[in-house]
Amino acid sequence: MKKGLLILLASVLLTGCESNETVDDNNVEPELSTITCVMDDVSYDGYTLDSEYIVNYNGDYVDNVVTTETVTSDSEDILDYMEEYLNQTYQVSSDTYGGYTYDISRSSNQVSANVTIDYNVMDLDQFQEDQSSISSYIEDGKFLVDGIVEMYESFGATCE
Repeated sequence: MKKGLLILLASVLLTGCESNETVDDNNVEPELSTITCVMDDVSYDGYTLDSEYIVNYNGDYVDNVVTTETVTSDSEDILDYMEEYLNQTYQVSSDTYGGYTYDISRSSNQVSANVTIDYNVMDLDQFQEDQSSISSYIEDGKFLVDGIVEMYESFGATCE
């Protein structure tokens, strides 16, 4: 279960590989481009995890990531644990770094997390200080798209 929690937590920061870049009607400034990564039916002891990460970016830098994660289990104990874990994790991250909005919901045999991380609001300096392993993914106080893609892929996400 620890490996699954680690991937779940780390994936909050990451995403995938399909790029859809467009330019606005005035041809002044490009709209945000999108990369999407997906991890489906990743099985752990007693539960499965489905995740989708949509990274919105401009140029080389991430603007925000919209995440949907769903934990499915027949065990009420696992669902109770995951619901509490996700709420606590996102609340601590929001309090510590800012930029997080999230909603954790539960229905029948699932716990779902809908999370948006706004990297323009997040305190990346503090985050980088606390998570030194991501230093190479931050440039000029901004999260690099290539870095976030690399991290999601390292956790087994399929990017299109």
